[in-house]
Amino acid sequence: MLESALRASGGMDLWRLTRRFTLHASITGALCSAKCDSAPLKELAVEGNTHNQVIDFTGFVSADLRALYRPDSVALEAPDGQRLAWRSATPEEFRAGLKSATWDQLQLAYYCGYLIWNHLATPFILADPDFETKELPRTRKRGESLRRLRVVFPARVVTHATVQTFYFDREGLLRRLDYPAAHADSTQIAQMFSGHQRFSGILVPTLCRLLTIRADGVPIAKPPLLDVEIFDATFG
Repeated sequence: MLESALRASGGMDLWRLTRRFTLHASITGALCSAKCDSAPLKELAVEGNTHNQVIDFTGFVSADLRALYRPDSVALEAPDGQRLAWRSATPEEFRAGLKSATWDQLQLAYYCGYLIWNHLATPFILADPDFETKELPRTRKRGESLRRLRVVFPARVVTHATVQTFYFDREGLLRRLDYPAAHADSTQIAQMFSGHQRFSGILVPTLCRLLTIRADGVPIAKPPLLDVEIFDATFG
């Protein structure tokens, strides 16, 4: 199943040739507004490294603010490079901080940083040798048969949760991702993916909606926790 997903997304050979990506995106929804009293992230210019967890946001919260995400640090900068705020911590400490009732802008930038990086790097990172993968029985969602892959992430990767379940359709496209929420205890999240488009040969789901999952496993459609939309992207 993973081999099918890798082929559908452009193949490992092409992915290994890439080093960076740029994209324009928006991140909006109840989670950001409830956790952090800031403007919606509607016009983000994003630059990142495909093989290391490095993300720079331009237009973060306001047009003249940059956010720099790294696994062990996050910063806010003015357009001239002046550092306005900075925080250093272990990934475990950052994730623990996300459970607080409210976030400051640095916490919001950290969450959005690893959210976007994982979005762009999947499914390619799942092929790394230190990932544990196991195919689960198929399931039917909305009348469609989906293949499921249980993945255990290595500690080196900052992500939503150590154990996650990926759902792929018959063409190998990622349709859903389930995991326990980082921002709240006893909450399960389903990321729903659609709008797949190819950029520089790499297939990317341009629409992603984060929903809370009910106890019976059904996602709650409204209100969405987050909507992520990618308008365009380039890999090189």
